[in-house]
Amino acid sequence: MTDLNQEQRAYDLLQWVPYSLPGFFDDDLAVIGHYTETQAQKSDAALKAWDDDHPFVSSSELLAFKELERLGVYSDSDFYSPSKAKDGAYSEQLKTRASRVVNSSSPPRRESDPSGEGAGLDASHAKQSFRARRPRRRTRS
Repeated sequence: MTDLNQEQRAYDLLQWVPYSLPGFFDDDLAVIGHYTETQAQKSDAALKAWDDDHPFVSSSELLAFKELERLGVYSDSDFYSPSKAKDGAYSEQLKTRASRVVNSSSPPRRESDPSGEGAGLDASHAKQSFRARRPRRRTRS
């Protein structure tokens, strides 16, 4: 069932838009949800127009963080820090990493994990070796 209070609020909001309503509040239109549907359409159109006029632009620090994440400096467990970004830490780290790669002839190594996570044998960069088992001792019967 349609909430008539919600329809009245939608009608009141539509009153601010010139020529959007044909007349006074109509109970028959409210019962079928005309006012909330019209308000939702107008609201969605206004939001789309705003988004078209103001496209989202990612900050240079966020782009630098994503590039460092792609290069393997940061893992999925590392989060973007706005306080580091305010200081320009990510772009600076990317610049120094890029200058190291250009100056060195060997491929770059993965940064060490300061938290110690991923140091087990299941880590992709962990050294895995095979140790042969000693033969079992015979038991006396």
